[in-house]
Amino acid sequence: MVPVDLLRRTQPPLPWSTIVAAGIGAAVTIAVLGALTDLTSVPLLAAAFGSSCVLVFAFPDAPFSRPLNVVGGHVVSAASGLAVGSFLPPGWWSMGLAVGLAVVAMTALRVTHPPAGGVPIVILTAHATWSYLVTPVLAGAVLVVALGLVHAAVMRRVRRAGRGADAGDTAASSRSARPTRGVRERS
Repeated sequence: MVPVDLLRRTQPPLPWSTIVAAGIGAAVTIAVLGALTDLTSVPLLAAAFGSSCVLVFAFPDAPFSRPLNVVGGHVVSAASGLAVGSFLPPGWWSMGLAVGLAVVAMTALRVTHPPAGGVPIVILTAHATWSYLVTPVLAGAVLVVALGLVHAAVMRRVRRAGRGADAGDTAASSRSARPTRGVRERS
């Protein structure tokens, strides 16, 4: 029997506007990476970027979603997979070693990004070369982060516009409405 506590959802609910916006941001990002891959014949799309989009767009303020974590985590994990693949043949044990090395390296360097943990598996399975580190890993991760930052800026503007007045204008108007008994204005 499974303890009931293991089945209880502890993730706080997000507003529907955030959920839909995250889905749109993720869809656009993966579509852009795919389209750029088709247009340029340069591989920019990797499976792990779908998981990265979950964090970058739905949970942009989470530590694992920070730009350095996204890019650094993917690069460190790819380097771990490529290093292991340079010395050992692909197999369940070398994949385990590569993922373990990636977790140690990401955590020690404080660039942990959970979706990047799967990158060494892809590298060993596909017999990738060191060029995989640059494209799709580095270039793709940078594009995910860039589109995530654009998305975050747009969402801030939308939220601000939805509140009506800018918070600074509201604060200034509330200050001017306060009584100024005994306080002289500076000139």
